[in-house]
Amino acid sequence: MAKKILAILLALSFVFAFAACGGKDDDATTTAPVETTEDPFAAVEETDAPTEAATDAPATEAVSAEGREAASAAADETTAAATEATTEAANAMPQTKEEIVAAFNTAVNAVKTDGKSVKRSYSKISLNGTPVLPGVVDGVLKLLGGAENFLNDQLSKNSKGEETYTGDQIKAVYPVEGESYASKLTAADVKEAKITEKDGKWIIRIATVDDGKSDSIKHGQGHAPKAFNVVLPGVVNDNIPGVATSLVGLSTMNYPSSTCTVTVDPATGRAITADYYLNWTINFDKVGVVIPFTTNDYFTITY
Repeated sequence: MAKKILAILLALSFVFAFAACGGKDDDATTTAPVETTEDPFAAVEETDAPTEAATDAPATEAVSAEGREAASAAADETTAAATEATTEAANAMPQTKEEIVAAFNTAVNAVKTDGKSVKRSYSKISLNGTPVLPGVVDGVLKLLGGAENFLNDQLSKNSKGEETYTGDQIKAVYPVEGESYASKLTAADVKEAKITEKDGKWIIRIATVDDGKSDSIKHGQGHAPKAFNVVLPGVVNDNIPGVATSLVGLSTMNYPSSTCTVTVDPATGRAITADYYLNWTINFDKVGVVIPFTTNDYFTITY
């Protein structure tokens, strides 16, 4: 993700630096990424309680043979019930924030260690609000159809469709990209942790604590960088040409609360699907630039 975003940011840095006019027809159609508005937790608020088969207690008879048979049947039922209770306890749904975060970490980390293939259905990048730009830049971008249209058009072109990854590609693409882990979140990194059940699977949603502005944050630090494919400020700043840096300054990044929703098989603890919504903002404080983005990646995992 970082590479495709970087090309856009580098182009913007030159626009900010030089505010030069560019020739482009303004009749291009902007295709905004489709946003998922349905809350999976709202859809599964009412879950059916598991039904247990009714059993009749064995009747007590005076005949000793029948009594022994009834006692044996009762013992078998007790053993079966104990086995079922043990299985249910092993697959018990987490309750506390700490337990839900731990289950989330187990599920997504298994993608990197046990996943045979990961299909990314799409990777969509879009604006997450109105960008703040200097007046001269706004004037330049008006020639290209307006700042928001120009940015959304570029972002749409850099969004990606379905791709499938195997082997080392999983480590390189699945969050956290290039790392051996998919999440190092703790309860302190999470402001909301929810879990529910649907069709015998758990649905876990994690929302991270906001990350403030930084020009040096790295993977595994802060909050969102512990579990998302974040665009790192160091990657951007290392690739901005010196002439642009001297005019616009270095960038900083901040990551507002981001969410990941995973479907988990409780029998294995593994993630089956994962829907990531990363919110991130790039800032060029020297020239008053603030551009908020959202990146949405949807994965299906096979083992």
